[in-house]
Amino acid sequence: MAITFLLLSIAFSTFINLIFRWFKEYDVHKFQAIIVNYLVCFVLGISLSNNRNIFSYIGQPWFTYCLLLGFLFIAIFFSMALTTERLGISVTAVSGKMSVVIPILFAFFYAKEEITILFVLGVVLSILSIYFITVKKELKIDKRFLVLPIIVFIGGGLIDTSLKVLQTAYSEDVPLSAISYSIFLGAFVAGVFIYLVKEKANFSGWEWKSIKAGVGLGIPNYFSIFFLLSAIESFSVKSAFVFGVNNVGVVLLSTLLSVLIFKEKLEPKNQWGLLLAVVSIAIIAYASR
Repeated sequence: MAITFLLLSIAFSTFINLIFRWFKEYDVHKFQAIIVNYLVCFVLGISLSNNRNIFSYIGQPWFTYCLLLGFLFIAIFFSMALTTERLGISVTAVSGKMSVVIPILFAFFYAKEEITILFVLGVVLSILSIYFITVKKELKIDKRFLVLPIIVFIGGGLIDTSLKVLQTAYSEDVPLSAISYSIFLGAFVAGVFIYLVKEKANFSGWEWKSIKAGVGLGIPNYFSIFFLLSAIESFSVKSAFVFGVNNVGVVLLSTLLSVLIFKEKLEPKNQWGLLLAVVSIAIIAYASR
């Protein structure tokens, strides 16, 4: 089942990327949809869980940790949006996906997972593949906004690392379903708070299409995190393998579906990136046997 969980996480994460692409096509208000999405994730998670007594969790360390992680979800979303606005989507994609090195380093130095030279080679190739797949033109970063991709890089890595910490520290005492919906509750609360401050509690500008888009986003978003946590738990001492394959797998599948569905054109370096992605996954899988 471990491989199944990993593949399902990749599939649902890829679907999220496609939905964001449709957001652009239909001019969806992203932040409105994101807030609704987190509410849907929470409702879906608590509905599917056998542990619904959320009030009994208040005050417990793991629950507080989940709520804070939810705030980090929102913070990184804002950073990614601002990075895209100031520096372009290529910079955002590269800095976000390359953050996989942070949870892998955590797995090696703190979780004491065994990482071989062959595994490191696979990770290096995966990072190169993400770069070549994502970048459509020369990568240019305005030094005035250099801090933005750094925040996305560190924040994305911290989210993945935090998921590993949660699984390691609390999964034996708390079901994954409760951990999942608690994270999304924190993200929803943070999103509502930010909206109330930013828009001065004005909900008159809400659009029905954004609400529907948020519902459509929330379903795959919940399962992407739930199955990622399940994969981390199933592989146990091989979380570095999970993060490595998950990140490059999402980029690879998202790119292939973008070509098939949206008829995107790939430059030669993007095609080389796809080949590198396949090779890197094969190496990481072989090195993690």
